[in-house]
Amino acid sequence: VGHLEHLECGRRRHFCARPSPPPPSQSHCRLGLWMPAYSALASGGAVQPPRAACFLLASFAAGSGLWLLLGSQKEEQPDVASPRTQRSARSAAQLAKWFRWQAVLASEAAAHTASPGKGSLALWGDSITESWRGTSYGTPAGRANGTPAVLAQTLARRWPSPAVLAISGDQTQHLLWRLGDGGELPPPLASDGALTAVVMIGTNNLGAGHLPGPTAEGVLAVAREYLRRSRGRLLLCALLPRGDGAELLPRLCPPRCDRRGAPFRSFMPAVEKVNQRLREEAGGGRLSVDFPGRVSYVDCGGPFRAGGGRREGGEEEAEEVVVRLMPDRLHPNPEGHQLLARCLETALLGKGWGVQPTGYRGSAYLSEALRRDTQENTAGTPEYAKMDVSCLMTHIMHRGKW
Repeated sequence: VGHLEHLECGRRRHFCARPSPPPPSQSHCRLGLWMPAYSALASGGAVQPPRAACFLLASFAAGSGLWLLLGSQKEEQPDVASPRTQRSARSAAQLAKWFRWQAVLASEAAAHTASPGKGSLALWGDSITESWRGTSYGTPAGRANGTPAVLAQTLARRWPSPAVLAISGDQTQHLLWRLGDGGELPPPLASDGALTAVVMIGTNNLGAGHLPGPTAEGVLAVAREYLRRSRGRLLLCALLPRGDGAELLPRLCPPRCDRRGAPFRSFMPAVEKVNQRLREEAGGGRLSVDFPGRVSYVDCGGPFRAGGGRREGGEEEAEEVVVRLMPDRLHPNPEGHQLLARCLETALLGKGWGVQPTGYRGSAYLSEALRRDTQENTAGTPEYAKMDVSCLMTHIMHRGKW
């Protein structure tokens, strides 16, 4: 590594590394080797000489050197595995935090043990999924207060100790890397034939300016990587609605502008295009053909849509999402996560992927879920009924024999 200079990097000043070119016979140190060295650094342990180069790079993660080293990499692509780099992290501190938290998730995955007779559940994703833990990058997050309790009262009752393997801000290429070199799908997890994975990823790709087509291909690459490397099943989730376009989209233009050169006003058309592609692939397309009986698709977004957006003539409605369920117009709150959990449970049980309650008879259980919603939930809000009807219709479309 060459010398360091104090340079202006964006809006902040960082110590920026100017790396020397690697020898012709040696490529960059594999990112998969950085974490053992980084862990040793954090714990005060020693690193063996053969990994000295990796140790040097890991030491920069503690400061700011790694920030610029990764910044020299090419643009990240949604369907090409990549850890976080300068192009997808807001700061050197966030990048270091990402690697630390990812190492924790990898260690949790390695400690997985199958639950005989009960099946196993793993949830992979970004900040929406990490909310199940009540954290962001492993640190308590105020917006997720109360969400772990929702998990304990819903999915965890049927699938004990579900693994929540998620990192805030992640995009498809990051999850793709985590499943491979990142070590989040180790042999104990991959060999569990009773494992069901719930994957919700991709909204941050749209938020970073990726187009719907490449974003969908990134999600499908994640799905294929999981199915190829494991014996488990996959519930592929549609992207949830998001209503923060008016705030974020102007920052993405250029280059992401409409035909008039103006910023787009809504994420919803892009979200719908991604979901249409996922629905086609997992609901009878190539993905379901290549992995028969192991993949299903569910769209849990119905209760979160407010129907707002751009009207004919240019007039705009106030909101595109139900702000009561998504206060920041992107992340569901605990009430929103309760709806999400009900949708996921209905979808999983509809496929027979879980321990069935006594007397379970397929669609009869779904009818019971509708009755339970109206009687047990405070006020029987229409979102609950809409959620179960939405899930039921999804299964009817994808399993015509019902």
